[in-house]
Amino acid sequence: MYRTVFTPKHYHRFRRFRGFFVGIGLTLWTLATIFALTPMLPHLLYRLSPQTPATLAQTIGKTVTLPTSLIPPNSPISLPPTDSTLPEENYLFIPKIGVAGLIHEGSDWEKILQQGIWRVPEFATPESGRPIILASHRWGYLAWSNAFRRANSFYSLPNLKIGDEITIAWAQRSYRYEVTKTESSEGLSDYSQDLILYTCQLWNSPIRIVVYAKRTN
Repeated sequence: MYRTVFTPKHYHRFRRFRGFFVGIGLTLWTLATIFALTPMLPHLLYRLSPQTPATLAQTIGKTVTLPTSLIPPNSPISLPPTDSTLPEENYLFIPKIGVAGLIHEGSDWEKILQQGIWRVPEFATPESGRPIILASHRWGYLAWSNAFRRANSFYSLPNLKIGDEITIAWAQRSYRYEVTKTESSEGLSDYSQDLILYTCQLWNSPIRIVVYAKRTN
């Protein structure tokens, strides 16, 4: 009966093959990890870089330097009925992406963006004309809980499509809007819309994700 003898030569060959397959396995695992983490990289950079939130607040603030000659003047508009069941505070609701956040007022955009959604003060309010411009961070701050981030950040703004609904509860009146177009650019291009939402596209990026909408009620 023939019996295979495991010699030192076989042992060294086995070690070479084992090292080869272990190397392939580690390479594949590393590549899979990189591909899995790439979409999360901006969020990780937010958490790893304490200067990131201030930098993004600054870039968002610079966006509102707009040509006033292109801004339509405020004009009288019809107001929806008062609804006492609505909150007394002013809120933005975007059901499709889970946004349900308080709209903050003021000129100190860097401080206000730490609190959530900001209405750019140089522009309109829902009852005074157009355009209304709202901004928020895409990933938010270290201090934000996951629940607060989902309700107040514009992380999922790119998921909005033409025809999607947006509601602003303002002074206990419900203003409803419909998305008319979206774009990615370094500024805002259409001031004839009734509502403009925008956020940064990527970590510390000059590109903005912009959503335009018209009032429907």
